[in-house]
Amino acid sequence: MMHASFAANDQPARYSCRVSRFAQGLLLATVVAGLPAGSALAASLGPRELFEAAGIGNEQLATLAEGDPCQPSSGKILQQMLYRIRQDVRPGDLERWSLGDLDLQRLTDDPEAYRLQVFRLRGRVVSVESCPLSSQGKDDVEFASIWRCRMHLDSDERTVDVLAAHVPKAWSVGKTIDEPAGAMAFFLTTLPPDGDGAAPCFLADRMAWYPPTFLGRLGMDVGLLDDVVVEPPPQRSPDGSSPDVNWATRQLTESDRECFYQMLKAVGAAEDGQLNRWAQEELKALGESSFSVVPLFNAPQTQQGKLVELTGVARRILPVRVSEKEVVDRFGIEEYYQIYLFTDDSQDNPIVFCLHELPKGLPLGDGPGFGEQLTVPGFFFKTWSYRVPAVVADGKPQRQLAPLLIGKSARWHPVKAPSGLSPLERLIGTVLLLLILGVVWWIFRQFARGDREFARQVRRRPSAAISETDWESLDSSAKEDDTA
Repeated sequence: MMHASFAANDQPARYSCRVSRFAQGLLLATVVAGLPAGSALAASLGPRELFEAAGIGNEQLATLAEGDPCQPSSGKILQQMLYRIRQDVRPGDLERWSLGDLDLQRLTDDPEAYRLQVFRLRGRVVSVESCPLSSQGKDDVEFASIWRCRMHLDSDERTVDVLAAHVPKAWSVGKTIDEPAGAMAFFLTTLPPDGDGAAPCFLADRMAWYPPTFLGRLGMDVGLLDDVVVEPPPQRSPDGSSPDVNWATRQLTESDRECFYQMLKAVGAAEDGQLNRWAQEELKALGESSFSVVPLFNAPQTQQGKLVELTGVARRILPVRVSEKEVVDRFGIEEYYQIYLFTDDSQDNPIVFCLHELPKGLPLGDGPGFGEQLTVPGFFFKTWSYRVPAVVADGKPQRQLAPLLIGKSARWHPVKAPSGLSPLERLIGTVLLLLILGVVWWIFRQFARGDREFARQVRRRPSAAISETDWESLDSSAKEDDTA
């Protein structure tokens, strides 16, 4: 079993005997599940204490409360807060601090008591605009601007403003939109009435997005895919030499971590067989009978988040133990499974699946002679680079690219040993055997009847007279013949 850690040991202890060429490769878990944990500072403090430790106290909060937080006098304060959130606050900290769904009445009655407290917001974003936080160019200052998102809450007809450092790239800026969204946000202040009453204003690192796609319907923040870098496949040089590949961007990085586990949790919550049914719906809409692996290899930048279903031989199936407590606590994932699948059209190149669970009875293992026929639905995550045992001339380990997909489970097609005849065939065989035995019995019975009749006829026949030979006459005749 593989254990998720940053350890250099990339050999599964349970299968340390003869392994395939992939068994010595870079294990997925050593990168994803072993990414750095959250800040100890945030874990030991509340949200208000965290900002106070960063020099953002009552004076700064009073400045934010004086009017619109996007005014020039508040720009520096917001930049400091966004920087502190990025440095010290993990998603798990926000979940731990959260007071739950927003109750606007509580904020209206006593806004000071809830300032900088974290609330879970869900609703529909209807507009996004950019607000500058610095007079300098964006390239010169971190957090030079912030996104102001107007959100209609699901739980209330009122509207709130969320100032976010990141919004999904697919959202149109400066236009009317209608996107299902959410955020774990710090309450800042209440904005002056604008005709609809005073609007609470919040600060968030990012806006979550739940579009009506397969992943969005499963409750995943699809906007996290913006953080996962998917580059076009490397092109061979004109002289035929191997292309230069940026292997670093094709490895799993810290920026991939949140998206990876959110997707794994989302697919795990799907109903049994749901991904298979959705995949068949997708094929029907495309007018195809099966999915091709070609786009996954040749156009990965167009496949991110798309659902496919592939059938092939799994030559490697290994469990990955998640040892990071934050992941276990937040997502409830203690273990997942890594599958290397080879399809008819993958030209002996693997497609790697990370699955939430496995079919009951499916064996684990890899190496020569191992192979199980599977049908696996999954969402494309990125192109992943992993090490293979071969070593290039300069002594550096060689790497190979493979599409990395995330799914819930697989359909297993075990190869069954011959089990004899079917029930119908056995019935027909039994009837034929009885008929044959009956015919044989009848034939023997007829022969037996003929023998008995012959015996009766022999017994009725009169006894034959026994001839007596005149030996003296015979001897005399013989002598006469000799004399002549």
